[in-house]
Amino acid sequence: MLFAFRSRVLSVALLCFSLSAHAASHYTPNDIHCPPESHPTFVHNSYTYNAPVHKFTNLTKSFFELKWYAGATVSNTTGTDNVPGATRSGAIGGTAVFNETLTMYSMHPDEFTFSFHGAPYVFGGQHITAYAETMRFEGICSGKATYIDVISYLCSNDSIAVYDATYTVHMVSFQGLATSVGATVMAGDCPCESLVVFRDVELMAYAAQKSQYVKANQEGVLVNPAS
Repeated sequence: MLFAFRSRVLSVALLCFSLSAHAASHYTPNDIHCPPESHPTFVHNSYTYNAPVHKFTNLTKSFFELKWYAGATVSNTTGTDNVPGATRSGAIGGTAVFNETLTMYSMHPDEFTFSFHGAPYVFGGQHITAYAETMRFEGICSGKATYIDVISYLCSNDSIAVYDATYTVHMVSFQGLATSVGATVMAGDCPCESLVVFRDVELMAYAAQKSQYVKANQEGVLVNPAS
């Protein structure tokens, strides 16, 4: 009896530990605090494209590789790629120098999410005093399409200008990424396979009917097809 009770307690403890570890691996610490005289900005963008998610993650899965993002270049890295705590630094927009630290990384066959936070820098003439960003790529439509979600938290001296600049960078980056993998914008619902099958069956039935019609006409059963 005592052994069974201890086993049950141990099982519950292991389950709680497992759930806690799972939750921790998906925790995204993006609650940044803006310094004095700096204003918070929140930018959210989402996109859907007609291409499998792996076409996007093949290009974005490395934290140390950033050419796909508005032509940014990474000049220095520390730590292990794709492991939280890794850092990257480089330039974007020609002169803006960034320093970013990976805080969360989760890769699955149908979903990829990562988060990072960055040190202060100047972008487009605007002083960004702190920022954090989370990107998520998710397979949808039975794996035939991709949903992309981007959330940015920024502190700056001009919220409106920084919002516009960040929104534009996201738009340019993901449109360019989609173009590079041959993906088009998915406007509306997922393609309905049942409709495709129905259309094919309808075309086959029409072809069979036309064949019978032509044969009957050749045999003189039908003289005027238009009648």
